[in-house]
Amino acid sequence: MKTLLNWLDQRTGLVTVAQTCLNRPVPGGASWFKVWPCTIAFTFCVQAITGFFLWMYYSPGAQTAWESVYFLQHEVIGGWLLRAVHHYSAQTLLVLIGIYLVQQIIIGAYRAPREFVFWATVLMGLVTFALLLTGDLLAWDQNSYACTQVRTKFLTLLPMVGGEFYKLAIGGPAFGHLTLTRFVALHIGLFGGGFLLLLVLHHVAVYRADTAKSKSAEKSTPLWPDQIMRNTVARLVVMVVILLLALQHGVSADHAGVALGSPADLDPSNYYAAARPEWAFLGLYEFSHLFPGELAILPIFCIPGLLVCVALAMPLLGRCRAGHYFNVAFTVVILVGITVLSFRSVAKDRADADHQIAIADEIAQADRVRQLARSPEGIPATGALTLLRNDPLTQGPKLFKQHCAICHDHLDAQQKGIKAEESSAPNLFGFADRKWIAGLLDPKQINGPGYFGNTAFKGGDMAEFIEEMLADLDEDEQKDIEKLVMALSAEAHLRSQRELDAKHAEARQGRQLLLDDYGCTDCHKFHDKGKLGHGTDLTGYGSRQWLVGIIANPAHKRFYGKENDRMPAYAKDILSDRDIALLVDWLRGQWYVEGLGIGD
Repeated sequence: MKTLLNWLDQRTGLVTVAQTCLNRPVPGGASWFKVWPCTIAFTFCVQAITGFFLWMYYSPGAQTAWESVYFLQHEVIGGWLLRAVHHYSAQTLLVLIGIYLVQQIIIGAYRAPREFVFWATVLMGLVTFALLLTGDLLAWDQNSYACTQVRTKFLTLLPMVGGEFYKLAIGGPAFGHLTLTRFVALHIGLFGGGFLLLLVLHHVAVYRADTAKSKSAEKSTPLWPDQIMRNTVARLVVMVVILLLALQHGVSADHAGVALGSPADLDPSNYYAAARPEWAFLGLYEFSHLFPGELAILPIFCIPGLLVCVALAMPLLGRCRAGHYFNVAFTVVILVGITVLSFRSVAKDRADADHQIAIADEIAQADRVRQLARSPEGIPATGALTLLRNDPLTQGPKLFKQHCAICHDHLDAQQKGIKAEESSAPNLFGFADRKWIAGLLDPKQINGPGYFGNTAFKGGDMAEFIEEMLADLDEDEQKDIEKLVMALSAEAHLRSQRELDAKHAEARQGRQLLLDDYGCTDCHKFHDKGKLGHGTDLTGYGSRQWLVGIIANPAHKRFYGKENDRMPAYAKDILSDRDIALLVDWLRGQWYVEGLGIGD
């Protein structure tokens, strides 16, 4: 072995370099307070290694970025752990640099000859912030997109050059493919490479400072073995902390590792207002709220820039005792202020019901897109966002709130769901199912707020017929009405009661009752009996085709005709055919379900 080492050293000098490093003097002797530089270097190595493998899977692009992260997170074995370790090592790196900086300030380790050690550390902290900011967008989910959009918009506050800086940062006038390629280049090339360079410069500055100080120090020991052993233990502790953070949500569920939200949607109408920055920026985020409008340039650029200048001046200010005390007090005030503002931001969000609802909706949407991505069709070439845009469960409630909730409720028995601005039309929750039809044929409910109570049909022919003919029924007559309900509801072909419709012979009996015994076809058309023009066509009542037709044009003679009560024809420049279909499928509960498919 000795011969091999001698041969290697003669040709490369590596053994001599290693011995020189191991014998490097440690002024004051080994100490646990001197482990921070090695843990910072170690954590950055973890970042670089995991980042390289992430890069192998990542495809920057508005229709590929989220999809590639999804594939790594949910399809690649251990991919979620790789991504989580990279994410939490970045957070840990910032914490380690922060501890190292505070320690230097408190003990005055920024004084000569260690000024450049301190300055390199400050710059490493700033570059780590930049790494967090640029890396955040790369997941390309709703939260990261919305947060980055806000941050980059702040560039426009800069006089004269703001607009150009904004375009330079996002790769054009608006977010898109070039934004992601730009951020990848900044994240890996500029800031990743910049951190490595600063790390080397920091090591050189530490070596020169320790060498100079060891000549005058009363006690000085070699780096090996005492300090090396402490450094090794510290690295192990850091790795354990990173792994614990990565594993905090388990190892098997969809939410293991770092959560991936729903794909970024560049449509302004779908902007995610509940987006929040990572913990390191919460204090600044809350502080910026104190400066509205154009004054936001102060908390975003001016004040942070001033704080950085003060930090860089600390080695000069700290030459005297008063200056050192100022540096310590300044640091304590800033840390306390950031902590208070961060907790205040969290407390405000927790107390904001709308904010919590928005978060819950986004979590549900992220869960939904994962379900759709696992469907037999998978993610289309147009990207995962297409899955959500073509999903009735996602788009139906939005369309209902925008176009239907002006008049209609969609509330269950516990009054949960979508409340109308002014309830003046039937509640459409469970429309055309057996419970809904039973309520429609109930004399006590027909003129109530869930049906005709707030419409022009209150007290009309239909309501009068039900109140007169279907009140005070005996047991046999009540059973006939139940059969009639089954028959009419079966016309909708709802997936939720498909087995009931096929199983019950009473539905067929009820159809005969509807045709013959109750005179329904005197006013309504039902298959080959009755005529259009007076009452609503009951053929296929509540079916997909029927609902599409009535939403498209309720004044058609098949539906309300001239008696239509305020309902607009949505097919006329209000909703597209696709939107009507999505709304109808949502009302009918007809969407993709894992294990069941989409249904008829």
